[in-house]
Amino acid sequence: MEISIRQSEQLPQHIENLAALATQEGYIFIQRLIDEFQSGKNRFDQMGECLLVAYDGDKLVGCGGLNQQWGDTEVEARIGRVRRFYVHPQYRQHGVGKQLLIELEKKARPFYSALCLNTETKSAAHFYQKQNYVFVENHPNYNYFKYLIA
Repeated sequence: MEISIRQSEQLPQHIENLAALATQEGYIFIQRLIDEFQSGKNRFDQMGECLLVAYDGDKLVGCGGLNQQWGDTEVEARIGRVRRFYVHPQYRQHGVGKQLLIELEKKARPFYSALCLNTETKSAAHFYQKQNYVFVENHPNYNYFKYLIA
């Protein structure tokens, strides 16, 4: 396994395969990534945003995006949001997700003091907790948060 993490300005080739796998697991957010990217709603192209993809050789095995965090009416200053984070099931528990998240955090540091995200699954929650994200109760827009300390 030779994993490389790359920034992508366009939807990566074979993203549909990743979306199909995610959908089989009951996750629609990779298909949502495709739909929103194609419609122009979210192309991870605003200040401080990016889309990273993980490859094993030339096989797409994961992705994760970084967006500005919006409050009710405006961007929340210095808070970024981890979005559309997914790793191929055969590549979980092998450090791919950790490597991808570390790269997202590196990209975030010049723009954000903290990152937030929302997850509803226990396995993802466990993963984020291992990466020092803390559970936030009763926030309307996210349920995990991490300060980016230099």
